[in-house]
Amino acid sequence: MTRRAFTLIELLVVIAIIAILAAILFPVFAVAKNSAKKTQSLSNVRQIGTASMLYLADNDDVTPPVFWFNPLATSFPTSQGFHYFPLLLMPYTKNESIFLCPNDRFTDPVLTGPDGKGRFDTSGTFRYYFLGANPSYGYNYRYLNQYLGMAVVGGMPTRQFGGVSSTSLGSTSQTVMFAEATMKNLRGVQSAVGYSLIEPPFAVAGTTYAGWTGTFPDARSQGQLWGRFDKDRVLATFMDGHAKFTSIKSLRGQGTTEAEVNRYWNGNGD
Repeated sequence: MTRRAFTLIELLVVIAIIAILAAILFPVFAVAKNSAKKTQSLSNVRQIGTASMLYLADNDDVTPPVFWFNPLATSFPTSQGFHYFPLLLMPYTKNESIFLCPNDRFTDPVLTGPDGKGRFDTSGTFRYYFLGANPSYGYNYRYLNQYLGMAVVGGMPTRQFGGVSSTSLGSTSQTVMFAEATMKNLRGVQSAVGYSLIEPPFAVAGTTYAGWTGTFPDARSQGQLWGRFDKDRVLATFMDGHAKFTSIKSLRGQGTTEAEVNRYWNGNGD
């Protein structure tokens, strides 16, 4: 009897075919995976918007403060007393994972607690501080909050913020509330970690904020907005609760005054 086996040429042909198929299919799989992450992130900002609507309904249509400070509060002991908006919305979301985009996996040496643990370490003493201060989506706090000044709470001086009435906004559907954000280029942070704040394009009267300055990829050049799926676009939630993928440039109004340029932040709209 004779045995028939594959020849070396036949094996090489099969290997070549497999390599060609892999080269064709792997990019397709990568695109599909990234698309799934984008869908998840869009779901996240939509749920945050829904939670905000519930918060407004329970608080006389007043927006949540960007943070509330009380070092004696025990509901989130690792927040170090800083209850940023993700923690304030937690009773409505019942899910802390929605504040993190699947593509936001950066850490930074600057963002570690005294125990050396960073923003993703659930055993860290700053776990909820980092979740609140460095979520993947930032808050339009300049116009959706009012600065109440400094106060001493629990023996510690800190800034105080309060919400504003949503009924004071002329166009809620065109007023950005939350959007993909990064702390990059602030306070020594160099990686694209998430951030709780986003800033409008024009300098805000009565503050030291100078508006969008610098050149991309310096995040300050676009108010800490940071697209994780497209560098020119961000996932955003607006004051009426709807969420969409929107151009960063479209969030800058035409004109020469603060009221005009910041129209999609201050409630003026078109």
